[in-house]
Amino acid sequence: MSKNKYKYVSVAAMVAVMLLLGIYMWMTYSSAVRDISERAGNQLPWAMFYESYHRADIVSKGDTLSLPELRGDLSLVSSVEGMNDVLSRRYHSEVSLDTLSLYMDSLLSVVGLNRDFTLLEVDGMGKILRRSNRQESSTALRTQVFSTRRDQSKGIQLALNNPYPELARRLSPLFAASAIILILFGAILIQLLRYLDEQKMMADLRNDFSYAMVHDMKSPLSSIIMGARFLHSGKVDDKPQIKEKYYTIIESEAEHLLALVNKLLTISKLENKKLILNKQIVNLEPIIDDLVEKAKAKTEKKLHFTVDLLNHHVLADEQYLAEAISNLIDNAIKYSKDEIEISITSQENDKYILLKVRDNGIGISKEDQLIIFDKFGRAAIHEQNRKGGVSGFGLGLNYVDQVMQAHGGKVTVQSEKDQYSEFTLYLPKNV
Repeated sequence: MSKNKYKYVSVAAMVAVMLLLGIYMWMTYSSAVRDISERAGNQLPWAMFYESYHRADIVSKGDTLSLPELRGDLSLVSSVEGMNDVLSRRYHSEVSLDTLSLYMDSLLSVVGLNRDFTLLEVDGMGKILRRSNRQESSTALRTQVFSTRRDQSKGIQLALNNPYPELARRLSPLFAASAIILILFGAILIQLLRYLDEQKMMADLRNDFSYAMVHDMKSPLSSIIMGARFLHSGKVDDKPQIKEKYYTIIESEAEHLLALVNKLLTISKLENKKLILNKQIVNLEPIIDDLVEKAKAKTEKKLHFTVDLLNHHVLADEQYLAEAISNLIDNAIKYSKDEIEISITSQENDKYILLKVRDNGIGISKEDQLIIFDKFGRAAIHEQNRKGGVSGFGLGLNYVDQVMQAHGGKVTVQSEKDQYSEFTLYLPKNV
């Protein structure tokens, strides 16, 4: 599956999770609203019963109320409806919303609901006929209507003006958990998309790296094959000087390929922590003198070295340290102008011996400084460098970085485009 398909699937999954979570939260909210409405509504018939009983005791003056026209059931709601109907017809006594409010306030207090409410008297169409003294809020939660007439022409309804503290108390844990889930899922999705982008970038770099490696191995292999065929032809059997020249070319190119393969193997061992370094106190001066002589012999450019070592001895593996310094010198020569000036200096701080290799070459851009120590870093800019006449595919600086990490140190770079580059090796003073 392509990276874009993974992205589409991930985004679709995120949308689906958000949708399902939203539906669940809405259903939970609706259920909580219904529950609060029912709990409050269950108290209203009792309050109406107490109010009508109190009113009947006053207006009937001890007479027993006859409710011959009660409906067939003797439920609380039916009793309240019949009692209020008789009081209205016989005694012209209507529900006292103020008295009803007092009973309702007490009952809501008992069940733990907010006592900010408004009582409404409505007709059969739901039109408000009267309301208690408290003003109904625009966001009030209304209960069902409980009739006070057998013909359903009038009824009482309760409006909870502020049910939201109770809703918040119930739903806040759910909303908090949902927010955490969304944040975590969003973070995971972002990391997944970032990982897919990184994988795509690494795949591109590996492809570039493979192309660069094959391209740069092709030249020495071609030289070896061409030289071997020419020697095998017998055309130079009587020309020992030319014959020796071809042998030298074949040997040099073969050593170049072997060094390349060894470097790849060494980097792999360093990355997997399988390479054991033989650390000991080594003298930098003979190592650098040898590398300087070899560098001068390998290039036709005008090359000048300045060596100023304040610290001559370091704790390191001589072989790998020499190879790391050699890579820095080779880079300085590759990425330089016709006249090369390389300075090699050393100094120290509390923890490290600092070995610096500085050149007056073409420099390194700020963007490239971020990737030059990566294993595939040079591959990303290989094509540009190749067109500029530079060979190699970037193992050198990664090798230096791996070697320094194995020593417990590091390597850094400072550079200005078209001016200079300075690499600093940090070698720990202690084991």
